[in-house]
Amino acid sequence: MRPASAPRILVTGFGSFPGMPRNPTERLAATLAAAPPPGVDVLRLDTHWSVVETLPPVAARYGAVIMFGVAGRETMIRYERIATCHAGPQLDAAGGCAPPLTRTRFTAFDVPELVREAREAGFPVRLSHSAGTYVCNAGYGAALCGNPRALFVHVPPTTARGPLGDAGLVRHARWLIDTVMDELLPRTNRVL
Repeated sequence: MRPASAPRILVTGFGSFPGMPRNPTERLAATLAAAPPPGVDVLRLDTHWSVVETLPPVAARYGAVIMFGVAGRETMIRYERIATCHAGPQLDAAGGCAPPLTRTRFTAFDVPELVREAREAGFPVRLSHSAGTYVCNAGYGAALCGNPRALFVHVPPTTARGPLGDAGLVRHARWLIDTVMDELLPRTNRVL
């Protein structure tokens, strides 16, 4: 059980977009929202470039932000260290074009350590140094602008079962939320 004064975490997933009519992170967010872990708020984001403007003030209200997005060609879960200032020409789900992105931003999380811990827990996770050039990257940069304690997690399209199936991704998300929450809590406030 967490103390009442525990920091809150925002968890996000994205909706569909051109080329990905069924985004597994939308299902992941819906599952988490139906039974959120203590101290967690869940937000489904539209896959729109406008996250660049809307996300910084939202992210600033939380102790940490964990964002989930899909990487269509990926075969593992990927923890992103960096949001770059590069945006591609792809249209978002509303047909909008990318705004100019001004800064490369790095997360305050020790991502290599989180990758190591995730692997030890049995999850197929790898470190990544590029969140791409689409709305995921722009959203990650926006979250980092509002809160340096943000982490972007790319997941592959889901498999039928196993660690990359819908249930496996939910187990991973719950594990990651617990790990991040434990990191945020001062040692004196932890409830054993």
